[in-house]
Amino acid sequence: MTIDIEEYSKNRPVSVWGAGFDQGQPHAGVGEGPHVMREAGLLKRLTTLRSSVTDYGDITVLRGEDQRQCTRQKEVAKFSRTSHDMVKYMLDQGQIALTLGGDHSVSMGTVAGHLASDPDCVVIWVDAHTDINTISISNSGNMHGMPVSFNIKQLQEPFPHPELKWLTPRLLPSRLVYIGLRDVEDEEKKILERLNIAAFYMSDVDELGITKVVEEALNRVDPLGKRNIHLSFDIDALDPSDAPATGCPVREGLTLAEGLTVCKMVHSTGRLQAMDMVEVNPRLAKNQEEVERTASAANDLILAALGCSV
Repeated sequence: MTIDIEEYSKNRPVSVWGAGFDQGQPHAGVGEGPHVMREAGLLKRLTTLRSSVTDYGDITVLRGEDQRQCTRQKEVAKFSRTSHDMVKYMLDQGQIALTLGGDHSVSMGTVAGHLASDPDCVVIWVDAHTDINTISISNSGNMHGMPVSFNIKQLQEPFPHPELKWLTPRLLPSRLVYIGLRDVEDEEKKILERLNIAAFYMSDVDELGITKVVEEALNRVDPLGKRNIHLSFDIDALDPSDAPATGCPVREGLTLAEGLTVCKMVHSTGRLQAMDMVEVNPRLAKNQEEVERTASAANDLILAALGCSV
């Protein structure tokens, strides 16, 4: 039986929630990302184009005065349980789970929640960075650079806070692929090599073209084309000319058109079950135009992944 992907996707229910959390890194403001994307018209556009959209609102954690690294790490551990529970609940209801971040540490929980609901899912991580640091090798100690490692059994290390004891690492390295990399630490490269994790750098995009890269990425993590997909998209995967309002911009990234191609191709599989859009930080923009440009890019990427015309 042939499935009409467009009709199938249009009728699939989507759940949206905002992970207004910013303590995986030092910059205040990224917790305002969900609000900025909403203000840019995401829900209005989405509800116009999809038959069923449920909005669970935003969960926001305000920064306290104590911003020591150990305190922020503890807060990440606590919020990760929230994001795990939200995504697992949405997926268990048969809905596509859309998470609006927030910094990328929220994906520690969203990926864990997806794997708890569907242990066979695969993860496509679109980012300038691998976010696969561990506590022991991280140069900064910022946990938005570690969410992947906490979900991989082979990378587990002692964690100083009991708030993360609930997390069971279920992500197989063979079911993870990166697209858009260009700022990767040496120790992270060693992990990718040791665990044979598929990784496509911007040099690969330039050489092969984005369409071929996505085709090969999908084939690496899901050669039979049967597994559900978790798409975790850091807005800094895009070149800063298209998305300037973010905390760790790196030049020579994906163009918005290339980012849209990634999202459209993931949509075309008919297997997207969860998506994160993270690291939109309005406070790091030079002006309102940069805020609007970044939020518009993020919303366009989300809509493309969900099969909506952009």
